[in-house]
Amino acid sequence: MDKEKLIDMFKLQDELNKKINENWLKFRRKEDFVRAIWTECGELVDSLPWKWWKKQNADINNVKIELVDMWHFIMSYILLDYPEYNRAVESEYIKYMDKGLNENYEHLEINPVYIHSYLRRVNTTDRLIYSIERVVEGFLSENIKQAMFFYGLAINRVMDFDEMYLLYVGKNILNHIRQEFGYKEGKYIKEIKGIEDNKYMFEIVKQVKSKDELEKMLRDKFKEILKVNSES
Repeated sequence: MDKEKLIDMFKLQDELNKKINENWLKFRRKEDFVRAIWTECGELVDSLPWKWWKKQNADINNVKIELVDMWHFIMSYILLDYPEYNRAVESEYIKYMDKGLNENYEHLEINPVYIHSYLRRVNTTDRLIYSIERVVEGFLSENIKQAMFFYGLAINRVMDFDEMYLLYVGKNILNHIRQEFGYKEGKYIKEIKGIEDNKYMFEIVKQVKSKDELEKMLRDKFKEILKVNSES
């Protein structure tokens, strides 16, 4: 993983958290972020065709978005332990995430039964769901190395680090836009012409290659569509 991009994401997350509450490090607790993480995990699993009683196709684009949503809260959790960005990206938590991203199974402080169980699963849906369940279990039991390793494995199934970075930056910008248009006060409506704002963001991310280009395109697009939404 690119260290500069990691530091940038931790900085962006801290700035977003401060936009919501300047003293978030003082007032937020780890259990707040754990609850947010497992909520996002549930939404991710619902994007996959695990329900035997109905026909469903995998929505991999939404899986990517939910993984990035989780990353917002995972970084916030890590910042409670390591408020300095450099220390955060050099922490054991990030090292275990990197191991998962690269499918490096050596020297892990993780129950080997979990590793064997993961490797026995052969399709993407089964591996994603198993990984996400281990992420939830890890955070709830404060086994963060396990959680971060399986989070890295989940990312590995659907995208590379550079795509994750651009998606995170896009969602971070969207979260700023939401706050600026009254999300915290209940004024912002996430559905625009029947389509969730995440989907607009995702389509824009696919068109760009740099962070600066992404912010300009996102802000221009949302300025346009939010104006139309308010007039309709």
